[in-house]
Amino acid sequence: MLSYLKVENLAVVEKAELTFSPRLNVLTGETGAGKSILIDAIQLLLNKRIPPHLIRTGKEKLLVEALFHKNEEETLLKREVDHNRSLAFLNGEISTFTRLRELAAELLNIYGQKDHDFLLNLANHQNYLDRFASHALELQQLTKYTADIRHCLQEIRDLEHKNTQVNERVSDLLYLIGEIDQLNLQPGDEERLQERLRLLAAAETIKQKADSILEDLYLREEAVYPLLAKHRADLEYLQSHFAAFSTHHEQIQQFYQALPELSVFLNEMVGKLEYDENELNEIEQKLQKLEKLKAKYRLSLDGIMEKRGEMVQEKEHLLQIDLALREKNRNLKRLLTDYRSCHTQLRESRKKKGKELSAAVEAELAKLEMKKTRFIVKIDEIEPEAEIVRETGTDRIEFIFSSNPGQDPAPLADVASGGELSRLMLVLKSLCGNEAGATFIFDEIDAGIGGRTAEFVGEKLRCIAEENQVICISHLPQIASFAERHFLVTKEFRQNRTFSHARPLDTEERITEIARLMAGSASGEDIRKAAANLLQKNSQ
Repeated sequence: MLSYLKVENLAVVEKAELTFSPRLNVLTGETGAGKSILIDAIQLLLNKRIPPHLIRTGKEKLLVEALFHKNEEETLLKREVDHNRSLAFLNGEISTFTRLRELAAELLNIYGQKDHDFLLNLANHQNYLDRFASHALELQQLTKYTADIRHCLQEIRDLEHKNTQVNERVSDLLYLIGEIDQLNLQPGDEERLQERLRLLAAAETIKQKADSILEDLYLREEAVYPLLAKHRADLEYLQSHFAAFSTHHEQIQQFYQALPELSVFLNEMVGKLEYDENELNEIEQKLQKLEKLKAKYRLSLDGIMEKRGEMVQEKEHLLQIDLALREKNRNLKRLLTDYRSCHTQLRESRKKKGKELSAAVEAELAKLEMKKTRFIVKIDEIEPEAEIVRETGTDRIEFIFSSNPGQDPAPLADVASGGELSRLMLVLKSLCGNEAGATFIFDEIDAGIGGRTAEFVGEKLRCIAEENQVICISHLPQIASFAERHFLVTKEFRQNRTFSHARPLDTEERITEIARLMAGSASGEDIRKAAANLLQKNSQ
C-alpha cells in the first residue's frame, strides 16, 4: 500500500505531499492541472530513463519519494534526478535502480492510457482465467509434476554426458585391468619370484656343491659316514674307559645319525632345482613387467592389486550408467504421462471456464457503454513434451477482442484503445479476484463514459478497494463520489510560472468539487444539493 508520496520539481509540480487512504483514492481537477503528473512521478520508480524536460525549469533536480506499507513492514523508495545523474535510494540507503524497480513492480500495479503492459502480457491472460476458474489446486499439482520432470531431465542429461565418455573409459579400464591380470600375481609373489630367480640363476653351482658334499659325507668309501660307521665300536670302547669322553661321543653319535637325513635333503633339493631356462626367462620378464607397473602407478605390488580392485569397481559402475539411463527415461515417461493427464483436465476446465469468462466480461463491458464488444478466451492447444513443460501448462491462452460490429476479434495489442484496455482491466479485476493488499493505479479509466456507466465504474473501483488500495484519476462526479479520500489538483500562474498543487478535500470541499464536475462553473445551489446527495449515496 502506498501511504505517502512526496514530489518536488517535477514539471509544473514544485512540491506536493500526499497521504493516501488504504482504500479508494480519487484525484480530480481541471484539464491540464497536473493530475497525470502525479502518476508520472510514481512511474519514475519504474522507468530508468527520465527525459530532462521533466525537471522543473530553473531547478537543479527533481525528487520522488514513496512510502509503502506491506505486512506491517515499511519500504521507502526514493529517486533524485539532476541534469547529469540519477540516484536511487532504498530505506534511506543508496541502492541500484534495478533493485528499486523490482520492489516498485512488486508493490504497484499501474493501469493508464499508456501503461497496459500488464494486460498485454499473455502470461497474465492465463493468470486471470485460472483465478476466475479457481484452478489453484490443479496448478499446484502441475507445478509438482513440472518440478519432478525437470529434475528427472537434469539427471538424464548428467547421465548422458557421462555416457558419452563411458565406452572409452571402460575400454581403458579393461586394458589396464588386463595389463595387471596378465602377470597373474598376488600380494607377496614379488618376493617369491625374486627368490626363485636367484635359485635358478645359481642352479648349476648349487648342484655341484651339493653333489660334492654328498660324496664327501656319505657316498664314497672314504666318506665321513662310512668312516664313522667303521669306528663306532672304537668310540664305544673309549667312552667305556673315559667318562669325560661321553659328551664328545654323544655329539659324534648325533652327527652320525643326522648324515642320512642330510643326504636325503640334499638329494631332494638338487632334484627340485633342475635348471629351466624357459622358467628363468619367464620369471625375468614377469619381474620386468612388474617393475614397469610399479613405476607407472608409483605403487608396490600390494598397492597395484588394490588399484586393480578400484578399477574393477569403477568399470562395474560405468557399465551400470546405461541401465540407470534407461530407468530414468522410463521414469520420465511415467512423469510425463501424469503431467499430460493433469494438463488435459486443466485444459478442459479452461475451455469451459473460458466461455463463462467471455460471457461475463461482455456483460460487464456492456454496462460500461461497450455493448457491441466481443471478448473471447482463445486457447491454442500445445501438447506437453518433456522439454517444454511449465507450471502453468503448455497451452497458449490469449484474450482476443473486438469493440466494433463487423470487426473480427484480434489480439488486444492490435485493436484495443487505451480507454478500452482500462475498462477491460477494471472488469477483469472485479471478476477474477484481486491480490489482497496490492496497490492499483488507474489513469483516465473513465474516458468517454458518463451517467449510469460512470456510476458502475465507481462501484467496481470501490469493490476492488475493499481488499486493495486504489488510486484513480477521474473527471467524473460519479466516480469521485465513491472515494474514501478525494484529492483536488489545481494550478495557478505566478510571475509567468505555472504551479500545480494537490490537497485532500473535506466534505464541503468535496461537494463543491463534485458540483463543478457535474456542471462546471455554472453550478448553483441545486447542483450543490445534487452533488451532496450523490456523495451521501455513494460514500456509504
